[in-house]
Amino acid sequence: MTPNTVGHVTITRDRVFDALSLTGAIALLIVSVVGPPENLAYTGVGIAVQVMAVGPLVFRRLAPLAVIWFTAATAIGMSITELVAPGTIIDLAHDHGTLWIPQAVTPFAVCGAMSHYRNQTAVWIPTGVLFILGLRPWELTGARIAQSLILVIVPAVIGMSIAARDRTYKVLMESARADERAKLAAEMHDVVTHRVSLMVLQAGGLEMTARDEETRRAAEELRANGCQALEELREVVAILREQGGESTGKTAQAPVPELSTLVSESTSVGVPVELVEEGAAGQASAVVRRTAHRIVQEALTNVRKHAPGAKVRVHVTYGPSDTRVSVRNSPPIGPGLSLAGSGSGLDNLRERVSMIGGTLDAGPSSEGGFHVSATLTEPVS
Repeated sequence: MTPNTVGHVTITRDRVFDALSLTGAIALLIVSVVGPPENLAYTGVGIAVQVMAVGPLVFRRLAPLAVIWFTAATAIGMSITELVAPGTIIDLAHDHGTLWIPQAVTPFAVCGAMSHYRNQTAVWIPTGVLFILGLRPWELTGARIAQSLILVIVPAVIGMSIAARDRTYKVLMESARADERAKLAAEMHDVVTHRVSLMVLQAGGLEMTARDEETRRAAEELRANGCQALEELREVVAILREQGGESTGKTAQAPVPELSTLVSESTSVGVPVELVEEGAAGQASAVVRRTAHRIVQEALTNVRKHAPGAKVRVHVTYGPSDTRVSVRNSPPIGPGLSLAGSGSGLDNLRERVSMIGGTLDAGPSSEGGFHVSATLTEPVS
């Protein structure tokens, strides 16, 4: 089962269950308050309370603990009112066994809180309040025990089962994503590495056999770029394997290129770049530093392609918990090499940054240029 399939099944089940819960509460409300006048156990005030208590049920997924506490508070209010002024909520002349809790909403509030709130221990407190008020220990009867178990305890157990099911689905989704990343890593290693290695070997052969200096220099640059591409590819494969539970440890051992090299390369082709680095680069892990290098590299490549003549400022701040990267360029002074790009480079960067738990933002700046900003979070050791 793929992550998309698992996620779709989960969302569909949640929506169906939410609809059934609301429908069930309304149906139980009708059963509780509608009937022959001689059998109606709730007074007008009691019916109003029952209807009012159902409303917050629409927030059972967004604020489950608040909904169940509201239900418990309503039950407390009903019980105090009946003890102080008997007959205000319940028409005891017709029914002496009616529960002094919001019957329609209680099972769904309890189930929703147990299934959607992380701390189930906290949910048991209002659940216990509802159970005790439903029992009315000072007037305990067998029928009341059965009703309280059905309306409070059984929904709590069902909610706990749903929460366990959701945790299982989450584990399945993470496992499926890890498997996909591991397969992608293997495919990249087998196909892309093979082709790039051939390119590096051919460039090396051309460098050895070329007769003129310009051709040898071009071949050497091509070979060096190919070797760098292989290093970056190995790091991406290592990250993917780590996500798939197949850590090789190569990421931390791979050499991390300096940002000053990228600045020098851009300056040599006519793109002036100002580099500002704050903090000690050694604070950042190898994965974070290499990702920062890749962000700056892609940003400078885009400037050369789409913003000729623009000035660029690269600002990197290293910290113990995260590294912030900002690349901003001024407006171009001439037409670019292409009118528009596919945007795949930035999309790939976002995916790469997200794999280490970071965020990336890119878009036009207020000065008329373009900016790429990222926050790279240090991996948890």
